[in-house]
Amino acid sequence: MMKRTGRAGIGGVAVVLCGVGLAGCELEVLNPGRILDEDLTTRELMPILVSGVSAEFNDIGDFYAFDIARLTDDLSGTGSYFSTGQYRRGVFDNENSEGHWEQAHEAAWAAGGAWERLQDVLGAEANSFDGSARVFLLMGLAHRMLGENFCDLVYDKGPLQPREAAFDSAIVALNQAVSIGTAAGASDYVTAAHGGIAQANVGLGNWSAAVQSASMVPTNFVHSAIYHLTANSNGVWNESWGRAEVGVWATPAQRVFDGDPRAPYTICGSWNDPNDPSKGVTPTGVCTGQGSGAHQGADGLTAHYRQDKYNESGSDVPIVTGTEMRLIEAEAALVGGDLATFTAKVNEVRAFYGAEPIEQPAAAGALEFPNAQDDAWSILDRERYLTLWIEGRRLWDLDRWQHPFLQGGTLIGPGAEPRVSCMPVPEIECTLNPEIQNSSVCT
Repeated sequence: MMKRTGRAGIGGVAVVLCGVGLAGCELEVLNPGRILDEDLTTRELMPILVSGVSAEFNDIGDFYAFDIARLTDDLSGTGSYFSTGQYRRGVFDNENSEGHWEQAHEAAWAAGGAWERLQDVLGAEANSFDGSARVFLLMGLAHRMLGENFCDLVYDKGPLQPREAAFDSAIVALNQAVSIGTAAGASDYVTAAHGGIAQANVGLGNWSAAVQSASMVPTNFVHSAIYHLTANSNGVWNESWGRAEVGVWATPAQRVFDGDPRAPYTICGSWNDPNDPSKGVTPTGVCTGQGSGAHQGADGLTAHYRQDKYNESGSDVPIVTGTEMRLIEAEAALVGGDLATFTAKVNEVRAFYGAEPIEQPAAAGALEFPNAQDDAWSILDRERYLTLWIEGRRLWDLDRWQHPFLQGGTLIGPGAEPRVSCMPVPEIECTLNPEIQNSSVCT
């Protein structure tokens, strides 16, 4: 990933400066010896252990957000990466999915290992330690992300399982987060866990349970994956401010929902002739000195419309929000045929973001692409698209709704028909796991 390359580059610069600027610089590296396991079993290190689990989880958030943006209608792939050419057409194979698979599994595994260590070091106190609640929260959210994005699941080199197994695992972990967080007085972790339980129950189709958990999360609540330059920067920012690999031009955010406060963007380059892209792009001048200052996509052809939701390299990626909880309640009402409650919940979200309220739609209708906005399902599609924009959640909605965008939909260039709607079990799992080598996902 780009962030790893960046770290290597910083290290390389440090060595050069040492060689050029400091004649007497010592380059000898002393090995202090192996860190013994017993050296890690101290109470003082437990908060650091929990922070390490958080860092593992944070490696998922922006990576999913960037790739899912290119794979769906969140952002246009306007760059030159080979993967961009694949994803914007809706093509995603079992080699593309390896990093996502490994990072999400690693985050869940790291949380489980941390819990064992916390029990060893803290004993019974681990059951009322706020760090324990955080560990189970991160574990549950990692499982939820696996369930939302992968077509099938495998745990511990075991047999193939349906994605519902990940949602079940998420709920178990998140209930632990609620229990321990309540004992520890860690209200933010408890609230975030309730939100994660609501999300997982949507995956299971348990609408009453989803609504019950969603109701525990206030509309203004946000729990995020945290980014910082000293650890890991926001990948979407890197690829839209630091480089024009993705943009907002041609997305629903620009063409259909232009001006909505939930999908802010800046036009860095304008088409000389909007009806004839071959006539080129002229810089607007407003992006100069900000990130790359690019006015064209990295493909050298496309006008760069820069997303401004993540406007810093350390911008956090929302994982659980109260506004999504209101939309879960709205969707549950729509599934139950209650258009009045549906409208009220949608308007709670719109009021929070300063958007005008909607009138109650006449009928449930059906999803359309581009979004028609004249029936309840199209309105829900719009509201979730805008509220969860570039948060790595769009692929899940396209899949579970069998959205018409999947049938050859495209933003730039041709689209595959059908487009991929979930990530396959990666090739490396097929190679290393004898339990699934002869299954349909590997042959």
